[in-house]
Amino acid sequence: MNHRPPKLLIAAGATAAAILAAATAAIAIAPATAATGRVATTRAPAATTVSDYWEQTHHGINISTTGGVETPIMSRTLPAGHWVLHADQTMANFGPSDPGGCSIGDTSNHNLNTHRTIVGDPNLAGARGPSAFAAVLSETAAVSLRASTKITVFCEHDDSNGATPFIDPNADLWAHRSGKLVITQLP
Repeated sequence: MNHRPPKLLIAAGATAAAILAAATAAIAIAPATAATGRVATTRAPAATTVSDYWEQTHHGINISTTGGVETPIMSRTLPAGHWVLHADQTMANFGPSDPGGCSIGDTSNHNLNTHRTIVGDPNLAGARGPSAFAAVLSETAAVSLRASTKITVFCEHDDSNGATPFIDPNADLWAHRSGKLVITQLP
C-alpha cells in the first residue's frame, strides 16, 4: 500500500499540515496486514463480560516440614461461571531430596489437578533419590462454578526426613472466565 500524499495535493501547493493530514487519513483507513506490519484492534461488544484474575506471590513460602501436610500457597475467590485455572510455582529444597507437589483445588474438590517432582540434595542422609535443588510445577484445571467459590493452590512433600522445601517468590495463579466451556475427563 502506498502511504504517500496524493500528487494533486503537492501540485496544488498544499501546506505541510494538509499533506500530513491526508497521509494520516490514508494510513488510518488501511487494513492491517503482514505487509503493513500494523496490528488491527477490535473492541468487544459492551454486553460482553470477560474476567481474568491473576495474582503473584512476592516472597518465598515455606512448606510444612512435616511430610504429607499441605500448605496453602495462594487463593482467590471466584464468582459463579466457567473458569480455566492455571498455576505455576518453583519448588526448592536444600535438605534431603524428597518427592513433593502442588495442587489446584476448590472447596468441593481439593485436587482438580496436581503435579509432582522430587527436589533436594540427593547426597544427604534420608534422601529419597536423585533430584535437582529446584523444579517448576504447573497445574491447569477447568471448573464450572454455580456460586462464588474459593480456589486454592496447595503444596506439600512426602516425608519428614529433614527436607525443608519452599516455594520461591513469583508463584502465580491465573483464572480466565470462559463464555462456554466443555470439560472432558478421559478415563
